[in-house]
Amino acid sequence: MSNIDRKPHESTTRTIWQALENSVEQWGSREAITFHGARVTYAEMLQHVDRLATGLLAAGIQPDDHVSIIFPLCPEWIYTHYALTTIGAIVVPININYKADEVRWVLKQGDVNAVIAADSFLNLDFLELLKSTDPALESGEVHSEQFPLIKRMFVFESGGDRGGPYTMRSLLSHEPSSDERARLAEIRAKQTADDPAYILFTSGSTARPKPAIVPHRAICGVGYYQAKGCGMGEGDRFLAMLTTFHIGGVVPCIASPHSVGATTCLVPAFEPRTVLETIERERCTASIGFDTMFTKLAGHPDFGRRDISSLKKATVACTPSAYDQLQKWYHFDCLGMTYGCTEGSSGMSLVMPGETDPEIRRNSNGRPHPGIEVRIVDTETGQVLPPNTPGEICFRGWNRFLGYYNMPEETAAAIDAEGFVHMGDYGWLNEQGYLYYRGRYKMMVKTGGENVSQREVEIFLEDNIPGAEFAQVVGVPDEVWGEAVVAFIQLRAGSTLTPEEIREHCRGKIAGFKIPKHVFILESKDWPILAVGRPDKHTLRKMALQRLGREELA
Repeated sequence: MSNIDRKPHESTTRTIWQALENSVEQWGSREAITFHGARVTYAEMLQHVDRLATGLLAAGIQPDDHVSIIFPLCPEWIYTHYALTTIGAIVVPININYKADEVRWVLKQGDVNAVIAADSFLNLDFLELLKSTDPALESGEVHSEQFPLIKRMFVFESGGDRGGPYTMRSLLSHEPSSDERARLAEIRAKQTADDPAYILFTSGSTARPKPAIVPHRAICGVGYYQAKGCGMGEGDRFLAMLTTFHIGGVVPCIASPHSVGATTCLVPAFEPRTVLETIERERCTASIGFDTMFTKLAGHPDFGRRDISSLKKATVACTPSAYDQLQKWYHFDCLGMTYGCTEGSSGMSLVMPGETDPEIRRNSNGRPHPGIEVRIVDTETGQVLPPNTPGEICFRGWNRFLGYYNMPEETAAAIDAEGFVHMGDYGWLNEQGYLYYRGRYKMMVKTGGENVSQREVEIFLEDNIPGAEFAQVVGVPDEVWGEAVVAFIQLRAGSTLTPEEIREHCRGKIAGFKIPKHVFILESKDWPILAVGRPDKHTLRKMALQRLGREELA
């Protein structure tokens, strides 16, 4: 039976309110959130959510309003997620690392009606950032010529509350009247699983970030399958270390653990010392993250000093060599490979715990979840390709985004007439329906007339070069080849391999045009990492050009 023929779980038909209601009914007395020693049960969380939801309605937020939020990982972020989505508002997160021009793009392109912001976090002053975007963006009623749709702004003051109707603490202390409760119940009852819940701005690696509209059903359904994918249940304690502004934060950190009654253990930001201390203190059992995050944890001096033996379950998207290394460091009982994107509402395929074939567990990205159809097509002809033939990965199903907000041309380019999403990802399906993702078409290096997948070369280097712990590949302009394949490699402790020795190891084992023309050695501390945890390929390309003396092309 194919994945499309298997019946999806009922979570794929729920609104976020229905999912929350179900969680509270089943696990009301269990811990839903921990943060800096504070502990909140599911029942207590619902009380906070209801107060905040009715408080926001009383303050003028309406169903269908677009509300931007800017938060670090904290309980108030989770309350805001549930409160806004369950009153029918659409959440528009702002990347906490954005500058004024980038924030301006989100607020304008997202047709934002209100803003909810934490005041600051570490060295980031969110209120100053918003004020630099437009001086009219201050707590209270907003009158902005630049953003006429924005009518109000609410602030969460982390160091104490000055009071007033536009502060988070005031909203969270709101005591709803019977009429307000009735209105809230009426709004929630009218929602459907197909309603939009989020507008999430994609990474924007080739242009301005695009606003992907993600429905309730996708968040709830993918959250459930991600929990099951790493064998998570009500006794688990989930380490939440991804970002609040990314689909990888919303779904894994909230929807996933709460779909099975697990506890979300929040760390305010990814700082290895704090993360390791949290794992030990909270006895965290499961997590989802990028391989670079787990690698940074393993490389921290506290890794061998903290008792993190409780962490036995994880989901990642990484190379086979990285998979082996993670198992060596952490001794996971369950480590599942996944594939996903914002437009697919996070992970759409996953190697499930019951799979015992080591080749599939290590090399594939799992089978698509029930009700999600994946096909591989030829990018030139559009023809569907047979098993084991590489092409473009396309998908459709309940996890699919609704389109790009106010971008009809971009939406039409991404979703074809049959409803399949074309993301420009490169890979194949095997005969059993397992997906093998091997990079993006835009992450191809066009060298000497041949297309080279960056990820394919990365996997080869990590699997075949003795002493190579981690590899990243980019393409740079080259007068002879058009583009040259360039590799950045982190060596294992004790390895003294030189760049030329690495190239020599490649000869005869991989096609000559795929062998890196240039190899640079990096130490773990020198890798440029994006806020979401992935290696920053744009910066690596600039580094390559600088080291080759071609800064003018950067």
